[in-house]
Amino acid sequence: MPTDEEKARFTSDGNDQYIGAILKNFDRKTIDYGQIIKKRENGRVVGKIRSVVFGEMDDADIDTVYIERYNLTMRLGISRLVRKSLCFSKCKEMLDCHIDLYQCYNNLIRVNSALTIETKEGETNRKRTSCMAEGITDHIWMWKELLMFKVCPSTIN
Repeated sequence: MPTDEEKARFTSDGNDQYIGAILKNFDRKTIDYGQIIKKRENGRVVGKIRSVVFGEMDDADIDTVYIERYNLTMRLGISRLVRKSLCFSKCKEMLDCHIDLYQCYNNLIRVNSALTIETKEGETNRKRTSCMAEGITDHIWMWKELLMFKVCPSTIN
């Protein structure tokens, strides 16, 4: 959990629903939150307005490019998230399970070419997943390993 000393940082577009969701789950003193609102003319972005909603942030830190890219990756990988799709989810629980499984695949199994470590000439480059880059695992997982992985039950204090 974030603290007064180590704050969590959030950025989003101008949708006011994010403010309520963030405040519902976090203490206002423990987060920095900024919004970026894109000005459009004839369908093209002509400007961006960055504003700090609460906490302290530099304008340069307020951007949504990474989450927009991640959302695109999710839409490309999960047909239930595609706009105007025949594969919509009728049950939120099934959608949540599908997203959880895809995130495990994306972080443990799927090799990300941007994370490849180039080696000396004559040696093969070291391919990595997101979890390998973060030091969470030391190898590319296989589907069998993921599906057979046993999660320890959490202990409630």
